[in-house]
Amino acid sequence: MESIKIKTHIGEDGILSLRLPITNQEIEAMVVYQPIIKQNYLDSKLKFERLLQQYKGQTFTNSAELLREDRLSE
Repeated sequence: MESIKIKTHIGEDGILSLRLPITNQEIEAMVVYQPIIKQNYLDSKLKFERLLQQYKGQTFTNSAELLREDRLSE
């Protein structure tokens, strides 16, 4: 089984169009979708400010460490 992940936009007509890197084969396809929730600048800024307050005084070696801590607390 092969897997391909794409990010695309579906218009008002509701039609999803896919081009696959295979030819001349019978396949069985399954579509699993997840809507993308776009955050605006203010939402991102507020979340970052909450993180700063939550971990105030702690030292992190890099931003990935802070993001990892945030994911674990959700």
